[in-house]
Order: sequence, then structure tokens, then C-alpha cells
Amino acid sequence: MRKKVYLILMLVPVLLFSLVACGKDDNKIEAVRLRANSYLVISDNEFSRQIGDLVTISFPEKLDQPPIGSLALISMNDTIRESYPPQADAKAVELINEKAKVVTDPNTAERIAWHLGENAFLIDVRTEAEYTGGHISGAILMPPEVIADSLIDKVPDREAVLLLYCRSGNRSAAAAKIVRELGYSVVIDAGGVIAYEGDLVTGSDPGPMP
Repeated sequence: MRKKVYLILMLVPVLLFSLVACGKDDNKIEAVRLRANSYLVISDNEFSRQIGDLVTISFPEKLDQPPIGSLALISMNDTIRESYPPQADAKAVELINEKAKVVTDPNTAERIAWHLGENAFLIDVRTEAEYTGGHISGAILMPPEVIADSLIDKVPDREAVLLLYCRSGNRSAAAAKIVRELGYSVVIDAGGVIAYEGDLVTGSDPGPMP
């Protein structure tokens, strides 16, 4: 049910956007490459807001994609194809930061996890008591004091998308720094669970992924 709600909420602005995109010359976004052709939009201009938080971007053969985990300024063609995430075609790209530090919120993190499936990991860096008291479904418990030792075994893919959250955002920021130093390419500080709008799962079992 949650997935259907995401699709409905996200398709409405995309449908509206498709009516106004044609003819613009400023179709540019700042975005972080998450995986393959999936990008997280972090800029806040009119064009970016109309697209939404996630977008799938195709690149012509003559144009290389930016590295995974990097921040880039991407110019896109006028046509935005209706889907979730919306689909677009790149016509130019400028690398801004090869190793982007991304901060978002737990609701966006959940959408990323839903979109990327097995390639994304929600990680709760609070205490075990906090975790069992209520966590986002699918999240793995890894407090900061054990994350350096546990993460490599549980997530060996250094290009996996890691989405870290805590209660208010302080511990997730500290844990994200540790994880980046381990060599992971896409480490997203998802802030505090107090901003989460969905239903939390209680107990020690992670529950199903979004």
C-alpha cells in the first residue's frame, strides 16, 4: 500500500511538470549519482522541484556519467518521461564534487531504499533499546561504536547506497563520517527518525524493506 501511495504522490507533479517543461532553456539540476542511472536531486530551483527528489537519467554514448557518489550539474533535454522516478535525457554534465556529502531526511531515504531495492541499505545507528522501541521497516541496527567492524561483513559492496539515521541527526552525521572513511562511495545522512512520517516497526526484527 505504501508503494502505491508513493507512486500516486510522485506522479502528480510529474504529470504537471510535463505540461510546462517544453521550451525551457534552464533544464538543469544538481544531483548525486546513486547507482547506475539513478540520481538524487539536491538542488532547489523551479525545475528541480518539479522533477522531485529522484530521477532516472540516460546519457548519450559521447557523454560520460559522473562517478557514483559524486555531485554534478546536469543539463537535460526538454522531454521528461512520466514515471516514478521520472526519466530524462542528459545533454551536458559538469562535475562539482567527486565525493559528495549528502544530508536528507528519513522519508526521502525510504523512497531511495524502495527505488533501489537490494542495492540500498537503511542503517539505524541508535542504541538497541531505541531500535526495538521503534525503527523504520527494513533498517539494520548498527550503533556508531560497532559500525566500522560490522558494516564490511554485512555490506561488502563499497558502491551500495547506505542510508544512515538516528533520533535527531547528530549520531547519523558522526556515523556517516566513519563510513565514508571505510571507502564507501554513497553514504547518505538521513537525519533523525523523529521526522519520519510512516509507521515504525517495534522489536528486534528489521521487518521488510520498503
